[in-house]
Amino acid sequence: MEEGITKKEKIARIISVLTVVPIVAFFTITLLYIKFKKEFISPLWYFHSILFLTILPISAYPLKHILPKYKNAGRDGERKLAFILAVSGYIIGSLLVLLLRGPLIVKKIFAAYVASGVLLAFVNKILKFKASGHACGVSGPITLLYHFLGKPILFLYLIMPLIFWSRINLKRHTYKELVAGTLVGIFSTLLGLWLL
Repeated sequence: MEEGITKKEKIARIISVLTVVPIVAFFTITLLYIKFKKEFISPLWYFHSILFLTILPISAYPLKHILPKYKNAGRDGERKLAFILAVSGYIIGSLLVLLLRGPLIVKKIFAAYVASGVLLAFVNKILKFKASGHACGVSGPITLLYHFLGKPILFLYLIMPLIFWSRINLKRHTYKELVAGTLVGIFSTLLGLWLL
């Protein structure tokens, strides 16, 4: 165990890493691809989704060590870069899906992520309330899975208390910020799906 890190903190960190937005996106897209392979039309749309919703956003973590602007910016710089790359991936991926006339299921996935990114940015930047991107990035995909797979998926919402516990123990968010992030994820996903 790292110096000064308790077992509780170590577990909280593991939960936090396993539920980071791009990893949750990877599992969400993969599950949808397994269940709805025909609707994806081609494996290329699966890889397109993984590239723009997982690989590009997660690249923020190694890039923070390379890019001079973020190298010494600490946790806030890391969060900012991750948010920029995530929203960029969501928007570029969405535009390509629309321009290339991608399958409806992929359009819905991207609509949900774009709506989440936009609404989270609005709450955090315009309303100046630090809603949890982590909670949003888990509750939104669960809502997306519920849309496609129905009631059997509802049990996944039981993950949310673990995320709350983890983020509070790591002193990354308050309970109110986590609740706000969860509600943003659910509402924005429903909004994104409704728009299509």
